[in-house]
Amino acid sequence: MKKYFWLMAFAAVLFTSVARAQCQPATDAQTASYERVVKALQSQFKENPPAGNWRIFDERHSLGKLEVSDEYGKMFRPCGDRYDLTLERGAAARERRARIDSAVAQADPTRQETSLVLSTDSVYKQAEPARARELGQNTVDINVEMNVANYRLQEPESNRFVDNYKAVQVKNAPMALQVSLKSVGDSGGLQPRPETVVFLGNWKNNLKKDSKGNMVYHYSFAKGGNLVENLVVTIKGPLDVAQEIIRKTDWQALSQTLIR
Repeated sequence: MKKYFWLMAFAAVLFTSVARAQCQPATDAQTASYERVVKALQSQFKENPPAGNWRIFDERHSLGKLEVSDEYGKMFRPCGDRYDLTLERGAAARERRARIDSAVAQADPTRQETSLVLSTDSVYKQAEPARARELGQNTVDINVEMNVANYRLQEPESNRFVDNYKAVQVKNAPMALQVSLKSVGDSGGLQPRPETVVFLGNWKNNLKKDSKGNMVYHYSFAKGGNLVENLVVTIKGPLDVAQEIIRKTDWQALSQTLIR
């Protein structure tokens, strides 16, 4: 068992190293395009949280250190051309931050906590199922991908399986979906959190399905994809909170940051 664990760890490190090798320093124009988009995202999401005691738990971006990659033919985008924001209700955020700070202070890596959500499929898990359900109701992740060539609604290779989905209307967005995923693997029977996905740019309703079970929307870049032409904004969390975020967001303002 230990041998298997170390082989898996080595493979993960090797895979990450290869992926990072795909990254290239951004040009000045790419940096300017990215920073314009990120600042608009911060204005809409970071500075305009949902009503109540929601607090920012974590924010991840590549301002000042952007690297880019070409997604074509690759399983995922390993570089920094994205933006992520995690919100938690006040009590939950304070509690988790206190545990993390305590673990860091004691230099005990076994007690340090990592992200509750896997960004690729939004399946979350925790040692105690009741605790995981509570955190699932008290956590919202806003994940923004830029210049996406393919939005993978379902991808069996990465254990992403759709239970159901439907189109929803979002003002000034060409397309939006509500997605429910199936519980798979060792998630302990916990259901993945609902996803509300908003597409900005010249997205078309061109869903393709293949014999392997993949369900993919493809994007055709009008300007070559070197600058930010599209956004895929995924909100993971309670549907009522996601709907409030959508209502409060000026999607037209975000669209105006894109290259046309």
